[in-house]
Amino acid sequence: MTAPSSQLTRRTILSALASLGAAAPAAARGGFSLGFGGFSTNDFKNIGKVLKGLSLGEPDEIRMGNTYYGPIVDAQGGAYANRSIQASIRRFAAPLFETSTRSNFTWEITVVDNDEINAWALPGGKVAVNKGLLRYAANRHELAAVIAHEMGHVELSHALSEMKKSSFVDGVSGVSQRALVTELKGGAGTAAGMGMGALRGPLTKLVTSGYARKSEFAADQHIITVFNQTGYDVVQGAAFYQTLLETIPKKSKGTTSLFAGHPQTKKRLAALLESAPDAQYQNAPPPSSDFETLKKPFPTRRFFNRHQA
Repeated sequence: MTAPSSQLTRRTILSALASLGAAAPAAARGGFSLGFGGFSTNDFKNIGKVLKGLSLGEPDEIRMGNTYYGPIVDAQGGAYANRSIQASIRRFAAPLFETSTRSNFTWEITVVDNDEINAWALPGGKVAVNKGLLRYAANRHELAAVIAHEMGHVELSHALSEMKKSSFVDGVSGVSQRALVTELKGGAGTAAGMGMGALRGPLTKLVTSGYARKSEFAADQHIITVFNQTGYDVVQGAAFYQTLLETIPKKSKGTTSLFAGHPQTKKRLAALLESAPDAQYQNAPPPSSDFETLKKPFPTRRFFNRHQA
């Protein structure tokens, strides 16, 4: 049964998001100068209100993860071409993934051939760790903390929350935003049947550059949730944040999925340590041969960029 045009359904939303960047040819013909689909050219200013009405759920998370995981991995440098490394990261992450409460997700992890110190995750249980990050993870607790943090974004559906904000389409042309609004209102046009292709750009920026402050703190706290079940040490794992603070210059304005600037990252580190259990873990996992395999081609770098001025 066809949904009323005023109702924002999953299919409508995903089709509409695909319209981003798809309407430029019509604009060149002057199709938007007087109106578009029955709406004025100023209607796109209401994009924030429209996005807040998104009706998305777990099936959409799974679809987004399955659709974009491969393409985004490829765009970020591709999977690191070593089967032993890929098998080791999967085995290392398996006990962490077993703590997930999202039973419908199929969890995957890939080492990406990218030198940036970063990791990221897509909805639906898709995680990626850059080889550049492996060079700075000094022990298995730190790598586990990184993976658990990214799991937190997935477990708590942070991507869906961010997609409801007008800032999600920042940088997207007004023409494409108008097309988005029109499609959401049930109008016909170039967006119909375009699939999900154009969602990749905004989604890639979101997952690789980081989330809102509240979401990042929540993902950090998820480390404790995972470590309580797996036996890893939060204090040792949190040391990776200190490495980021030492590695990235203070004046850097760039952010990643893990680093959010020196002041905020310091606050996140303090909050994580404050929440850490007082007692040492009694059920710590044994030394990991898979972690050692990961470190052979990526030994821990002892020299950090300390040009903090």
